[in-house]
Amino acid sequence: MVKKTSHRKRKSNKDEKESAVKVYARYSGSAFQFGIIIALFTWGGYELDKWLELSFPVFLAVGLLLGIALGMYVTIKDFIKK
Repeated sequence: MVKKTSHRKRKSNKDEKESAVKVYARYSGSAFQFGIIIALFTWGGYELDKWLELSFPVFLAVGLLLGIALGMYVTIKDFIKK
């Protein structure tokens, strides 16, 4: 005896695939956003150190730490909101 797959079953499977794609897009988007924030703050600190001609890269370190903190804040806020 051959079982026929109901239309609901196929639609449910399609919904699961779309849901998986949405989750993947959400995580990858957050990762890019996190990386861009860190890169921009680090680059800003580097340029500020270069402009002020400092021997020790103080603003590079500060920019990196601020970028990480802000990136984590934005990422966590996005996941809590959705």
